[in-house]
Amino acid sequence: NLQVARERVVVVPNAVDLETLDTMVNGGARRALRDSLGLSETDPLLLSVGRIEENKGFQVLVEALARLASDVESTARSRWHWALVGDGPNRPRLERAVRTAGLADRVTFAGRVDECELHAWYEAASLFVHPTLYEGSSLVTLEAMAHRRPVIATRAGGIPDKVTPGVSGWLVEPGDADALAHAVGEALGAMNRVAGMGDAGRAIVEREFSWVTATDRLLDLY
Repeated sequence: NLQVARERVVVVPNAVDLETLDTMVNGGARRALRDSLGLSETDPLLLSVGRIEENKGFQVLVEALARLASDVESTARSRWHWALVGDGPNRPRLERAVRTAGLADRVTFAGRVDECELHAWYEAASLFVHPTLYEGSSLVTLEAMAHRRPVIATRAGGIPDKVTPGVSGWLVEPGDADALAHAVGEALGAMNRVAGMGDAGRAIVEREFSWVTATDRLLDLY
């Protein structure tokens, strides 16, 4: 405990390089990824990015998606697909959970990819889902928002500083599969709002979490 007075603490958040990110937008790569999954332009693609380990909460998302898959009331909900970009020690266990839940035909494990392909995945996605159990700042959430993708995430770490419920996405409590299923279902039922929410997320990043903003704050502080 450094016993520093609160009024002396200034937070300059992690930020993303929007100029470089925008150069990675590739419409052809986006279409190729959706085609490889057999998805039309209107089929919802859920995307998650991260190291596959326990604290990322992907096992909770599998539970949530299994519950969502059993809901046949909505045609839109019946056509979604989830892609997970990343690798890690929990991948075999997660793959087994996907098969056990009967979701194998709805889930793609993309593994590790390079930067260009990662940003193509962001562009191909309809919604970004980050079910983490605990978190620091979450750069992947910022990247998804920079790509104008609404975010469904947990109230963990610095995520509530970025995702505004009803504006740029949805927030649920960490580890709550029921709440996560409800949020994903609600998002899939509101696809007409996706573009507006994505634009709102991009505006938040530009205003609060870009490299330009972070640099200006550091210069002001010094």
